[in-house]
Amino acid sequence: MKWNPDQDGKFSYNLSMFDPYWEQKDHVPYFIEVDSELAGFVLIRRYPSDPSRYDVAQFFVLRKFKGQGVGRQALAQVVKAFPGKWQIRVLQENSGALCFWQSAVSDIVGERYQLSQANDVDLLMHFIYFETDDKY
Repeated sequence: MKWNPDQDGKFSYNLSMFDPYWEQKDHVPYFIEVDSELAGFVLIRRYPSDPSRYDVAQFFVLRKFKGQGVGRQALAQVVKAFPGKWQIRVLQENSGALCFWQSAVSDIVGERYQLSQANDVDLLMHFIYFETDDKY
């Protein structure tokens, strides 16, 4: 994403942005593990402007686990746990992520997803919309 770390070589973020995932019922955190080793995390929430839809708020897989199907498996497990309407938002500049998400979603619902662009707060983003049922 070409973001620069701070002078200590770290990327900063507001820690309080994670509070809802431990405090609110409509926000759910998951850790991704591979052979008992932490491999990443997923943050799921009900989308604020459309609470009928689940939103992948954050999704991260450590580089050492990329390309091994870890992210695909994590997405499939989360979606199976919460059947219904889903969306995944992808930054316009992140073409690699868009490719991954389209492929991973296609593994779950085939071609039954919609790709569009819309503003998310103040950013133009790609949105991937799809729906699952409890039989998935």
